[in-house]
Amino acid sequence: MKDKEIEALESYFKTDNEHWNEYTFEMLCEVLKQGQFEDSETPLELFGKAIEIFIKDYQTPLKAVNSFTAELDKNKLTDGQKLFVSEWVLKYLKYSEFDNEMTEIKDLLKGQIELFETGVRSQKPEYDKPLVGSIRDTLKELMEQELKQLPDTLKELEPLQRLNVMCKLIPYVSPKVVLVHSNKGEPDENKIQRWHD
Repeated sequence: MKDKEIEALESYFKTDNEHWNEYTFEMLCEVLKQGQFEDSETPLELFGKAIEIFIKDYQTPLKAVNSFTAELDKNKLTDGQKLFVSEWVLKYLKYSEFDNEMTEIKDLLKGQIELFETGVRSQKPEYDKPLVGSIRDTLKELMEQELKQLPDTLKELEPLQRLNVMCKLIPYVSPKVVLVHSNKGEPDENKIQRWHD
């Protein structure tokens, strides 16, 4: 990071308000750890704007939340990024001196957070099958496709290669011949041996 960037970031948590400094520093640490923002200052800037909006318009909560979401949209954030900023704003509002004044804003903000969570979940692939099942299904589909193409594949092989493949496939098609010994109704060989001795 360049010196100007570092100074800009530090200005967010080096104010006279210790409560503010604590949250913005903690948020910056999380931003840097997660790495989901190209510009680390963007979430801090939006966090600051959100608090300004909510302090200014706390008596018109719907207007305040709409102004905040408009700021998020203006910055073209993903649902994951919007979720991140919104959760930090809500966290700050919950544990700040505005606790009773911001009840409606917090409720509306929780609704927005649920929308962003739904957006994030819809972007993630569904893993409702166990891993083994997924692999088994994938391999089964692959084998079915290969079996359909097997006659053409065998035609392209040299006779010796084709014979080798056929020998390997035979156990899966026809039962293996096993030598069977039946002793049922026959005298025991050990007993016969003793009679002769």
